[in-house]
Amino acid sequence: QALDLQRDILGTRHPDTLTVMHNLAVTLHSQGDLAGAADMMRQALDLQRDILGTRHPDTLTVMHNLAVTLHSQGDLAGASEMEREVLDLRREVLGA
Repeated sequence: QALDLQRDILGTRHPDTLTVMHNLAVTLHSQGDLAGAADMMRQALDLQRDILGTRHPDTLTVMHNLAVTLHSQGDLAGASEMEREVLDLRREVLGA
C-alpha cells in the first residue's frame, strides 16, 4: 500500500518512490519471497539507473542487494557477475 500511495502522490520516478520500492524488495526477501524480491529489485534498479545513474550510491546499493537475492535463489553466477560490477563501479566512484 505504501508503494501505491507513493506512486500516486510523488510519481514512479521520484527518488522517495525508488526508496520505497527498494525497501519493499528487501522486505520480500526477508519474508522468503525471493522471486518477488528479485522482480521488485530489478524494477527499482532499472529506474535507479535511468533517474540517478549507474554510479549513484543508491543504485549501487540496489545492485548489491539484487546480487544477494540472486545468491539466495541459487543463481551464483548471476550474483557473482553483479557483485563484480558493483565492486568495479564503487572503485571508480570512491577510488581504490
